Parts: sequence; structure tokens; C-alpha cells
Amino acid sequence: MEINKNYYLNKTEQEIVKIISQMRQENKVKTGWNGYGCLTENGFKRNLIGFGAEFIFAREQNLFLDIEIKNTSKKKKTDNFDCNFQGMSVDVKAATRDRQLMIQKTNVSSVDCFAFFICEKFPKYKFKGYATNHMIFKKSNIKKTKVLSYCIDQNNLLNDEQLIFLKNI
Repeated sequence: MEINKNYYLNKTEQEIVKIISQMRQENKVKTGWNGYGCLTENGFKRNLIGFGAEFIFAREQNLFLDIEIKNTSKKKKTDNFDCNFQGMSVDVKAATRDRQLMIQKTNVSSVDCFAFFICEKFPKYKFKGYATNHMIFKKSNIKKTKVLSYCIDQNNLLNDEQLIFLKNI
């Protein structure tokens, strides 16, 4: 993945992402978990943006895409990451505005790293880089956004080579 490179979903990929996102949203509503752990009001849009980023990451890294519809898995600790890349668990994050990577303080996980995308207009995504668990979950990174969150500036994110180097030391 190249930092600041734009990645696009083609028409077929867009339809796949929309279908899975809609199914995930319907399951969240049905189970009463709609909006759990998320500050956005539009659950379908949040699912669409997030799953689109997961789809692109898996496609570009030649990984199997997780298309499960479960929505309580993070809370139940049965699924803490989106894929496995170079032996590391990866949680793919996406934002709709060009900003820092933010993870709510209540959503701390043991995932090895985060892959971060910006999607200001679906289906166009811009890859911003990686942050390891140890990079982001520091007391000094806690900031008051809408809620207390761990935040890391984009200029501190890693590229593929830097991430793999850190994994191997």
C-alpha cells in the first residue's frame, strides 16, 4: 500500500460492499447494537465506508476478505481484527474527513496494528498508513475529541516497509 495513494472500488466491488454493509446494518438494528461504539448517526454509511476500506486493504494485500455479518464480536472478544497481514493482526480504520487516526478510549484492543484510510466520497479511498498498537495506545495520545480518544497524526503513520521492519526487530 502506498501512503497518500488513491484506491477505488470498481462497480462490482461497490455492489458487494453495499450488500455486505446493508446486511451488517440490518443485523445491528435487529440485535439492538446499532451505533454501539460509534459516534456517527448514519450506521449504514459508517458500515459502507468501513467495509469498503477493509475490502480495498484485503484486495491490495492479496488477503482473504472477512465478510461475516456479526456485530457483537468486538464486545464479546470473538473477533478483534479484520485480517492477518505478514503475521500481524490488522484492524482497518476509515474516516470520512482528512484527520488523524482516532480510536475511542473505550475501544482499546490487542490488535497488532491499524491500517488507516480516508474516504471523503465513496468509492474513493486514500491510504494514510499504519499505526502499531504500541504507537497509538499511549497515555500521551489521549485527547478529548467528541469523547476521549487515542489520536495519532498522519505524519507519524508507517508505510508497509516500516511496519514490516518493526515487526522483525
